[in-house]
Amino acid sequence: MSAFRRIHGRRSWTSRIAAPLLLAAGSAFSQTPTEIAPAPGIGAKAPICPALANRFIPVGETIEARVVGLLDSAHLKPGKEIWLNSVYGEVDPECPMDANAVIYGHVTAASSSRNPDASELSLQFDHADCRGHARKEMKFWLVAVVAPPEDTRSVHDALPTGAGYIDDGWGSDQKLNPGGAPKFVRPGVVVGMKKLTLDPQGGPSCSARLTSTNRSVELGAGAVLVLAVPDAAH
Repeated sequence: MSAFRRIHGRRSWTSRIAAPLLLAAGSAFSQTPTEIAPAPGIGAKAPICPALANRFIPVGETIEARVVGLLDSAHLKPGKEIWLNSVYGEVDPECPMDANAVIYGHVTAASSSRNPDASELSLQFDHADCRGHARKEMKFWLVAVVAPPEDTRSVHDALPTGAGYIDDGWGSDQKLNPGGAPKFVRPGVVVGMKKLTLDPQGGPSCSARLTSTNRSVELGAGAVLVLAVPDAAH
């Protein structure tokens, strides 16, 4: 089991004080995709994705990763590698990461269209630069998206200074878990980007699927993608 711990002094992946607030022990979340045999003549096996609906993840057990440059579904193709930078350092026996460590992913699907405007960008994150071990294979779920600070100010007047704005801003005022307990993430939540939706496992091979009613899905520099390892729900 992973035991990530933030090293900026506020959060710990080993903390379990809020565990009683979680629904169902999250066993489905800890599953890895499995396959089912196709019906005769149907073709390739289809993955069964772990169910994340109605699961809740402590904010302290997520990884906040910042988009470095513009990700635009109109200019990306399946197979294209992308990368993010970890906002904080993470301590874990399997993968200690420094702040700004690179987390790698790739595009699994991308589309852009007009009349009507519609778009999709599906992403999968599966490697990270661990201390002393570059590009270590690691499985991450994309569970939430938060717009860059200049965009989120329009819906949240003042974010705390000197602290991660997801922890002490979005987490405490329940933006990451609408209608639920503070300091938890509801998988699939999007903050500050009204036309964007996230299905954490709706893309090919259980990748995260972002869709928009704009012509393209755009994630600007500074946007934060909230990631979790498969055993984060407990």
